[in-house]
Amino acid sequence: MQQNNAKLKQVLSYLKVNLSGIGQGKFTPVSTLTLDSRLADTSTLFLAIFGSQSSGHQYVDKAARNGCKLAFLDTNEQHQHGNVEERHIDEKHTITCLLVHNLHTKLADVAYCFYTGKNGQNQLINELPSITAITGTNGKTSVAALMAQMSSLCQQTCASIGTLGVNLFTNGKQQQIADTINTTPDIISLIGTLALLQSKGCKSVTLEASSHGLAQNRLSKLNVGCAVFTNLTQDHLDYHGTMHSYGHAKRQLLQAQGLHSVVLNADDNESLLWQKDARHAHKVYWFSLSKLNAEKEGCWASNISYSTKGISFTLHAKLFSFEAEKKITTPLIGMFNVANLMAAFTALLVQGLSFEALVKATHQISGVAGRMELFASIKASVLVDYAHTPDALKQALIAARVHTQGKLTCIFGCGGNRDASKRAIMGDIAQQYADNIVLTQDNSRNEDPTSIICDIQQGMRSLNSHQTLNIELDRERAITCAWQTSNASDMILVAGKGHEDYIEINGIRMAYNERDVVRMLTNSNVANPEAVNAQHARGQQ
Repeated sequence: MQQNNAKLKQVLSYLKVNLSGIGQGKFTPVSTLTLDSRLADTSTLFLAIFGSQSSGHQYVDKAARNGCKLAFLDTNEQHQHGNVEERHIDEKHTITCLLVHNLHTKLADVAYCFYTGKNGQNQLINELPSITAITGTNGKTSVAALMAQMSSLCQQTCASIGTLGVNLFTNGKQQQIADTINTTPDIISLIGTLALLQSKGCKSVTLEASSHGLAQNRLSKLNVGCAVFTNLTQDHLDYHGTMHSYGHAKRQLLQAQGLHSVVLNADDNESLLWQKDARHAHKVYWFSLSKLNAEKEGCWASNISYSTKGISFTLHAKLFSFEAEKKITTPLIGMFNVANLMAAFTALLVQGLSFEALVKATHQISGVAGRMELFASIKASVLVDYAHTPDALKQALIAARVHTQGKLTCIFGCGGNRDASKRAIMGDIAQQYADNIVLTQDNSRNEDPTSIICDIQQGMRSLNSHQTLNIELDRERAITCAWQTSNASDMILVAGKGHEDYIEINGIRMAYNERDVVRMLTNSNVANPEAVNAQHARGQQ
């Protein structure tokens, strides 16, 4: 084996595999690990593990055709551990496969060895950035981004990992480091990312913990110091089956290694189950939009007021025998963003940041991309939001209403091949809270978008005399037409896409950035939709 393949040698040593069994000088230096055969290349070690629905073994040939020369194969048989076999895929591709007993249980340790050069995960707990994990149906992305932004404004370099990718915050400035395929990446990707962030001087990380990620143990053996629960409303029932199972998956975060602090939403009854399941070693803190009970420690807000420039409120903090309050003004939109800010503020206070520094940081924060992101214009202002669940759409519309002087228009659709039960519910919510409704395309995937829209309409009763309903499958045209017929006092909420830069139709992902569409539209003085569409098309060339 080549001398410059030290990372691979370290892993083989940890696994107690005879180095000579792999052969001498057979591989280019291995620089990355992956569980995804699509990401494998000549410098990648492919880890083929047993999964709940499929086995990585069936993708070894694909990894080899992508250039991969070495794969570790999961095996349940102890006597097979360390066995090596050569696979000749075709005339051009050969891959060496090493059998590893119970590889799926050793992923974290393998990743720690590989990315840090240390033999054994237990030595490394305090060497990688500290982690705050945020879970809940809504608010994960906003809380993670707000915490990272505020930490950096308090002179602590921090990163966020989640739906918006991997982002490093330094002195309030954001730098995207990488994209993420899933909200919560797999443990191999997570540890590799943490090691990379550590090399960039990052001391702390905020991590979105999705229910899928928790159910699939993607945080296994990861050292999580603080857990934040935002809320629980209907979503992902196509995966979890019931709200009980969905909530249970979220609460698995309480099993995280090294957990000492738990921050809960006092306004959500699900938090009572979290409090019940918390261990004696866990200290529980709370956040709320109303005054906390005397026995609860944490933060809450009062005197909330709204304007076209954002929100003002009084922030109250009571924890560690410390009490304080301060008037806060932020450019955020909506009451739920006050809750998100309370969650972030509480978690950061728990981790030792000063009240005064955080208050100062709060006045300097900016909104989160695609999360109630406001675009002002000569006509209606437009809010771009990721809301794609019933509760998220409801909260977004309620938030938009208090900032609207004229009419409120809601433009949305529902994703295909996902939980269909929420479609009629979202139709009902749109009818309850919007003046004008436009139903459109939203990642129909392999479903007929007209069928999805029919499902949404099942939840709509007869419209009121002041309401209108339009259907326009072309999402960009739907937005343009609604804006063109609006007045300066109106507000348009475009829900469902948020930060995403694609739209998936007939199983094909096509480039589509809603924020760019709205930015170009609201920055223009073009008189007709066709001209705006033509201008946008030129901008994409």
